This record gives sequence, structure tokens and C-alpha cells, in this order.
Amino acid sequence: MRRGLGAFALRLAVALGGLTLVVQLAMPSGESGLLPLLRSAWVASATEGWSWFAVAAGLFGASYAVGALRFKDLLGSAGMGLHYPTLLRAYIIASFFNLVLPGLIMGDVYRLADARRDVGSGARVLGIVVLERLLGFAALGSMALLAAPMLPGETPLTIRAGVALLGAGVTLGPFILLTGRGQALARSLGQYLRRLSDRASKTALEAVAAIEQAGAQRAIIARTFGLSLANQWLPVLAVVALARPLDTDVAFHWYAVIIPFVTLASLLPISIGGAGVREALFVALFGAVGMRPEVAFVLSLSTLAVALAWGSIGLLLFLSGRHQQPAAT
Repeated sequence: MRRGLGAFALRLAVALGGLTLVVQLAMPSGESGLLPLLRSAWVASATEGWSWFAVAAGLFGASYAVGALRFKDLLGSAGMGLHYPTLLRAYIIASFFNLVLPGLIMGDVYRLADARRDVGSGARVLGIVVLERLLGFAALGSMALLAAPMLPGETPLTIRAGVALLGAGVTLGPFILLTGRGQALARSLGQYLRRLSDRASKTALEAVAAIEQAGAQRAIIARTFGLSLANQWLPVLAVVALARPLDTDVAFHWYAVIIPFVTLASLLPISIGGAGVREALFVALFGAVGMRPEVAFVLSLSTLAVALAWGSIGLLLFLSGRHQQPAAT
């Protein structure tokens, strides 16, 4: 209990410390307080700003809708059909858990538990959640590959090559699990776990079996990879929309490079909902490509505000409870 409280306190300190440091770095010289910070970054009217906020919120919502559709397709390919509204509800609730618990994977944990209540097999759902996450990583890698040629001509060759190699590795790596050798390796690891725990071994092998069943349906994998691309691009477009009312003209390809990287960094369980880490990365990375620190900080706060709006909806849905749904036919 004490260890858990200590870990929570440490993550909270990282979040608050990161936010405090970023505010100090982003604050225009000679000024103090958040209002001067906001005024220095904003160049649009309130009406225009709220309009772009609504667009960004819609894009984030669309990413949840696409993600739920991907999850439904993958579950169905492994013989676990569930109704789409149930999965969409779980996706929105997961956005709340991603905000209040360390690491964005806690939303995956909630969706796993929610789907298990309907299909009865947590191990098989675990396999599909892992496959879904791997397809998401592959989509992030492909975004880096696409962005690499669009980097400015003065970008050092080492950076260009690094982005391309990283993108290729992250894109192709997850698909190794869908090959015969990859699945054989996964099964051998599952059998190795028997030395530690029969239950853990059984869970791992059932998860691998679900991945194999889904992976054998190439049309489904191709479709869900396309959905993964849409799921990753929509938040990027949302951040671009949030930047429209701000004093910045950073080229679009930088958003395609920076936002996926921030998403990956937010997976690290070192903060609460990525707070502090996200803001620091926005200021550091967007600042490196010409965005003023105060503008980057306000952009990160705007992104957080959209996430909080959807997280609030997720909390309300969670508190409202749910009835067990029959499996889709």
C-alpha cells in the first residue's frame, strides 16, 4: 500500500514539476501569470478559437469511433463478436482512465476487462488488444516514413536516415508476430512461462491462439491496419486544428513527426496522464522547429483541454454503469 502511494506521489510530482518548469520556460520575459502567456500566443477571435476547438474535439471523437471499429473487426475475426456501441462506449471511458492513471495503456486494460465481461475469455481478448496495439505502432511508424521525405532540405542526413529507419522498424516489426516464425516464437515463450506459472502460460498461449486466428485473415489485417492509420492521423489533424488560432506557421509535416513521438512518450508510466511530459515535449520539439515556447505550451494545454472534455464524457459513462450485452451475431 505504501509502495503504491509512493509511486503515485512520485508520478504526481513529475507531472506538477514538469508543468511548473514548462510554464517558467514558456513565460515571456518580464511577465508573470498565465493570462499574459495566453494573450501572447493567441491571434484569433474567441469565436474562431472555439470553432477550431470544436473541430479538434470532433476529430478526437472520430479517432475513438475508428478505434472501436478496428477493435470490433479484430474481435470478430477471432470469433468474439461484440456490438459496436458497446465497444465505442468502452473506448470513450478508456479516454478517462488514460487521463487519470499513469501511462496511456490503462485505457487498454479497461477495454480488455470490459470486453471480457461479454465474451468470457480474458486471455483471447488480451491477444486481440495486443494485436490492436501492434497495428497502432505500425501505423505510427508508417507516419514517420511518410514524413521523412518532407523534412526541410537543411535537415541533417543523419536525422533523415534516423527517422526513416525508425519508421521502417516500427512499421514492419509488429507484422513479424503474424508470420509463422513470429507465432512459433510467441508460443515458445508461452510454454516457457510454464516454469513460472501454469496459469500465466495458459493465458499467454490462448492469447497467441487468438492472434493467430485473427492474423490468418489477411483481408481483416489489411482493413484494420488502414483503420489504425486513420486512428493515428486524426489526433494529428486535431492538434493542427488547435494550432490554427495560435501565432504559429509550423509546417504540417512537423506535426506528423512530433505528435506520434509525444504519444509514444506518454505511454511511459512516469506521470499522471502524461501531464508535464506532454507539455515539456511540445515546448522542446515544436520549439526546435520555430514555434515560440509560449505558443507550444498553449497548444499543449489546448490538446489537454480536448482530452479532458472527452475524459469527462467517459467518466459520466463509467458512472452510469452498463448492462451485459449479448455477443453480436
